[in-house]
Amino acid sequence: MTYSICVRERAEGGVRYGVAAATRLPAVGSVCPHVSAHGAVATAGVTDPEAGERCLSALAAGRSVGDAIADRTAADGAESQLHGVDAESTAAHTGPDCRPVAGHRTGEGYTVAGTSLEGKEVLAALERGYRENERDAPLVRRLLTALAAGEREGGDRRGEDLPVGSAAVVVATPGTGEPLYHDLRVDASDTPVADLRETYRRAKRGYEAAVERYG
Repeated sequence: MTYSICVRERAEGGVRYGVAAATRLPAVGSVCPHVSAHGAVATAGVTDPEAGERCLSALAAGRSVGDAIADRTAADGAESQLHGVDAESTAAHTGPDCRPVAGHRTGEGYTVAGTSLEGKEVLAALERGYRENERDAPLVRRLLTALAAGEREGGDRRGEDLPVGSAAVVVATPGTGEPLYHDLRVDASDTPVADLRETYRRAKRGYEAAVERYG
């Protein structure tokens, strides 16, 4: 019931990971995006609420993201969707019983996926929004651009039936960390993606003002 993107990028001192997601349900940030020093995973559909954290634990233990996702979906993955990236690979699973339109796509260093989509064009838009825009901009901003591109293609098709939605973005760089405005959520909004982009702009401005005043 969500559309999301997971990304791996090289960064000074290591690898940067990020996830962004939106849905026509509240509080997607509490259940969908999972990021650590070892990778990034997003969950959707009817799935184990701890599936994402269990995948990250497997990555920390040296498993690949493909093996971690396969372990989580082996017993009963028919209604679940998981996708993500580790330091070297990508993987995705969309169960056959996920609410249509459902699917996923993988590329070099990223995965996109969704359920209850307006159409498969949403996934293509997420890809283009990430790959083709603002290549010199911070990853968090490009993830928000990708979400907006997916929304313009229809996003979660249940917008008229479920007016309250949510959106979230998380970016982490092992070793160096990220500013506080790289971990943001809008938990209940009629326009969650637009509100998350505005939250990012305001949080960035406020953070930079605080750093300037207090060092």
